[in-house]
Amino acid sequence: MTNAVLSATEQAAIPTAISALQAVQAFAINMGPDPLQWVAKYPGSQLILLGTLQNLVPSLLVSEGGAVQAAVNSQINSWITTLKNAQTPA
Repeated sequence: MTNAVLSATEQAAIPTAISALQAVQAFAINMGPDPLQWVAKYPGSQLILLGTLQNLVPSLLVSEGGAVQAAVNSQINSWITTLKNAQTPA
């Protein structure tokens, strides 16, 4: 990854993205290196992975919702300021 400047919504998603990657990593660890055991381990490992990812959705929505709301409010305030500055005195 580069050191690009991330928006507030992208920054808000970082903790969830890290948790999702850790869940995938845990799935791979749970499956183990022995292909002969994969058939037996897959159902339980899949349930853990899917449950973990589903549990991440509410926190992502909260963090993203706050960031989106801040961005929308900032844009609206900018428009209001622009319109007030353009308004000619009566």
